[in-house]
Amino acid sequence: MISSEIVEKACSEVSAFTDDQMMREFDRFFQKQPGICEFVTELTSDSATEIQELSLFLSYMVFKAVEAAEPEGTDKLREVTPERIESAFRESESWIERIEQLSQSDSPGEKTMPEDIEPYLVQYVISELNLPLEDGTLLVDEQKGEVFFVLKTVISSFAREPHGKENQN
Repeated sequence: MISSEIVEKACSEVSAFTDDQMMREFDRFFQKQPGICEFVTELTSDSATEIQELSLFLSYMVFKAVEAAEPEGTDKLREVTPERIESAFRESESWIERIEQLSQSDSPGEKTMPEDIEPYLVQYVISELNLPLEDGTLLVDEQKGEVFFVLKTVISSFAREPHGKENQN
């Protein structure tokens, strides 16, 4: 599991980047994880530009945190395969369905949220979705849901092997 300290370290590092450094980092992200970038781009292709950019930026931040957590260095992080992304996509759909079922349930004993393998990354994404965009506007709930679903899938793609076995890169 990626700790809150690693997430904070990644955020701190990225916030100090110049525009040139950020462009180089995005190029590196696209080269190292083309499947993730393609997935995010495809899934948000019908969305507003802000949603596309936010989804890609938050995906980069997840990548950066995963890299920072890699004990053997950033070069050891494997490329996420399309099969793994597809499996994570299905997992995310199931996770969201369980959340929706919980919200509709009347039974107080069934209100337990499903566990997540990377709670600090999910928490980071949720906190970012509640902040104003660069132009000062806030995302509406539908936009937050869209970006969250994309990022939940990205997080799961990095964090899990298919069928819930933890990643052992």
